[in-house]
Order: sequence, then structure tokens, then C-alpha cells
Amino acid sequence: MPANTKQSGYTIPELIVSITLLGIISVSILAIFMNYFVVITRNNTIVDMTTDAQNLLRSTVEELRYGAGVRQTNSISDANGPGGGWNTSNSDFVIIIAMPATDASGNYIIDSLTGSPYNNEFVYFKSGTILYKRTLANTGAVGNSEKTSCPSASASTTCPADTKLIENVSNMIFTLYDQDDISTANALLARSVKIDLTMQRDTFGDPLVLNNNIRVTLRNTF
Repeated sequence: MPANTKQSGYTIPELIVSITLLGIISVSILAIFMNYFVVITRNNTIVDMTTDAQNLLRSTVEELRYGAGVRQTNSISDANGPGGGWNTSNSDFVIIIAMPATDASGNYIIDSLTGSPYNNEFVYFKSGTILYKRTLANTGAVGNSEKTSCPSASASTTCPADTKLIENVSNMIFTLYDQDDISTANALLARSVKIDLTMQRDTFGDPLVLNNNIRVTLRNTF
């Protein structure tokens, strides 16, 4: 009986075609997966940036409303401040907010000479793409719940590190308006403040830009 020379399986041409098709399908699936991954990552980044921006603007608005106004320069000395002191300025991305000093129970600490609360000062400043807040505590306010803060490299138990508020900041512009709703460079005349915040973050070599703004009226005068 003659031997059966017929063998099951694929011929070489069939294998080549099959491998080629599998390669095309695999590349297509990988491309779809990568595109999906990029879209999800970018969407998550936008959500994170939006949340960070809203939290920052909300906390800044609360301090401006609760505070005693905007200062042109810091009246409380800062050994770690820039030469000449801090100055509210959009070109330097700085704003100084005066805040009533309170004790550990949240009660105002009153200056007996003026009958008004002592004021601490909060300095918002941008370093690179990070926005920080430095606290300048009024040394005359006995029992002050705030402590003057320092750059992280100089931080200690008596001088905590500056608060890092938000990353990926491109611009944060503070526009001051007087009682006639006219923009002013004089912080002492400011009755309202508009905050324009721009954040930028690169994802897969493509920058994502988020713009947000809010305007707040300064309510308290101490």
C-alpha cells in the first residue's frame, strides 16, 4: 500500500499571509488602544487641572472676602523676601492680602491702640510653574495662630515651609478695580479683584491649556 505523502498544516505562503494579517490586526489594535489611552489621560489631566484651579480660586476668594484688603507692599518684615520687599505686581505674579490675626479659638486679636484687629499678611507668589503662599505673622498679635513661613530649604519648627498651592501655573493675573469699577494699580484703592488663572500641562508632547477667572468684591475694612 503506497505511503500517504499528504501532510496537514499550512504552506509557507499561507503562513506568510497569516503572519502579515496578524501583524496588521495587532498594529491596528495597538493603535486603537494607544489612542484610547491618550484620550483618557488627557481627559483626566483636564479634570485634575480644573479641580485644582477651582480649589485655588475658591480659597483665594475666601481670603480676599474675609481679609482686610490688598497691600501694595508688605508691612511685616520678611527676612527671606526679595530685595526691597514684596510688591503686588502682575509682572512678578505677586499679590499681598492682609488678613485679621486670630487666636487658636478663631477670635480676632485686637490692637488696643487702634481698636481694630492686628493684620497678618499672605503673599501669593509664583516660582517657576508653582504658586506658593507665604505667611507673614504680625509679631504684635499675642497668641497669633499663624506663623511666618519660609522657603522649604530654610523651614524649621518655628518657621514652617511656604504653602504650595498649585502646580502647572502659566499665569495668574490680579486686576484691581476701584470704587468706580475702573482698573487701578494702587492696591489701597482696590474694592474688587479679578483673578485670571492660566494653567498649562504637557501630555504626550501636546500642551493642554486651561483658562479660568473669577472676580471678588473686598468686603471688610479693618
